[in-house]
Amino acid sequence: MEQFIPLILSAVGGGALGPIVAKLLGGTGTGGLLGGVIGGIGAHYGADAAGIGNLLGSGIMSHIQDLLEGGVGGGILGVVAGMVMKSKS
Repeated sequence: MEQFIPLILSAVGGGALGPIVAKLLGGTGTGGLLGGVIGGIGAHYGADAAGIGNLLGSGIMSHIQDLLEGGVGGGILGVVAGMVMKSKS
């Protein structure tokens, strides 16, 4: 179960920031949420592939980094998904 905690935290970070950024930039909240969760998990895997492992350290700082990674990836993909879903309506 412990190996899933970084993924869950990345998804939570993306799910929290994705809809907010999407609504601020004119997209939909639903698209922002879906894009946020997917983008958060994608950003976590991308950071691991790039070798950005634990820049902030271990312990609680590692969890904060997972939230931030998810927030950045989720914000970006949340805006894109929010705009796409708005244009289709």
